[in-house]
Amino acid sequence: MPELDLTALTPELLDRYDRPGPRYTSYPTAPQFTTDFDEGAYRERLAEAAGRASEPLSLYAHVPFCEHRCTYCGCNIVISPHRGPEVAYLDAIDRELDLLAGALDGRRSLNQLHWGGGTPTYLTPQQCRRLFTTITDRFPLNAGAEVAIEVDPCVTSLEHLEVLAELGFNRISMGLQDLDARVQEAVQRVQPLELTRLHVERARELGFESVNVDLIYGLPYQNEAQFRQTVRTVIEELNPDRVACFSYAHVPWIKPHQRQLDDSTLPHGWDKFRIFVGAVEEFLAAGYSFVGFDHFARPEDELATAMREGRVHRNFMGYTVMPASDQLGVGMTSIGDVAGAYAANEKNLARYQRMVGEGRLPIERGILRSAEDELRGSVIRRIICNLGLDYGWVAGSFGVDPRRHFAQALAELEPLAADGLLEISNGGLQVTDLGRFFLRNICMPFDTYLRKPSDRPVYSRTV
Repeated sequence: MPELDLTALTPELLDRYDRPGPRYTSYPTAPQFTTDFDEGAYRERLAEAAGRASEPLSLYAHVPFCEHRCTYCGCNIVISPHRGPEVAYLDAIDRELDLLAGALDGRRSLNQLHWGGGTPTYLTPQQCRRLFTTITDRFPLNAGAEVAIEVDPCVTSLEHLEVLAELGFNRISMGLQDLDARVQEAVQRVQPLELTRLHVERARELGFESVNVDLIYGLPYQNEAQFRQTVRTVIEELNPDRVACFSYAHVPWIKPHQRQLDDSTLPHGWDKFRIFVGAVEEFLAAGYSFVGFDHFARPEDELATAMREGRVHRNFMGYTVMPASDQLGVGMTSIGDVAGAYAANEKNLARYQRMVGEGRLPIERGILRSAEDELRGSVIRRIICNLGLDYGWVAGSFGVDPRRHFAQALAELEPLAADGLLEISNGGLQVTDLGRFFLRNICMPFDTYLRKPSDRPVYSRTV
């Protein structure tokens, strides 16, 4: 893959665009969800989705438990160093799946199944088997389905890997964050390279089709040279099929435990940005394709192929090539996307378990999308997934003249075009090499919710 042209990338350019903004795993984004959307509203959406019996589903299962908390963590988790709480939780998921299966009537088959957390392999291998069976007894997998799991090698045994492969998991994502010992100690996630390598090699021996590694930049004590070395080592020693290289979201007003990190040790601004630019250069030099704004894939990987063909999708599980018209969320804090609505489950473990125990779908909040939401969400996804927007596609899909309908957004994009982040023509928008680093900023003018004033910080920084 050719190198990106980054000659115009300067600290001054970064200063103009490094500001808070959404990651756009959904639109409207989660801060717009309200408690007006309740269980009754969700049941109406499920009843509508049930009518599309021939269409496959996607299902996300959230396993919230971790033995200890990493200080960088932004996930919704439950810290439980001693086993036991997961048993009642699995009972609750069993009941929630029954409720969903009943509400969806005969629509059951899955194109995509994903387990996240927390730490899904906090569960024992036998408990993993139980959860998998609980799900697939009610929602069977289609042939060729993507079956993925996120694991922490520090608490994942080789027996776990063997059971997961036997069950049918074909994609595995291993959190790594950074290989530098000082960084690992600062974020309380000590993970030797040898341990991760052992798990990667065993996963491949067991037939996992894709092995993903997660890295995070912006952590304490990181710098460009040090993180480049981590990336080189990951490529040379682990050779992952995909890499997600996330920007650390420092949001202590949302995640108070992040206050344990010494802000003076965190890279900011240009220093943080250069860490990511260096990582991009290393991945491209090694032959990886740059997908979206933070993923990399081997050129033969189906995600890279989908990127070249303009058919990458994005949902709460990130970038994917396996779209489904409806996505179910199972477990506390999980979010479903069903029949034009987002539905977020209860965040509190005890309340979640009590609600399903009472036979209620555990909806805490959500939002029913308007026709305008659907239009703008589709536009944002086209840009953030496939790096451009064809006006003809907008007109054909939604029956609007995009130049008139999005006149304000297009006017707001003119300065970004002048800075070389995108090209605006009579036929649409095209993101440039430089704009790859500012995709969230390019999407933000289409987000009408950002025009409403907020009296509190909501989002992490875009770069």
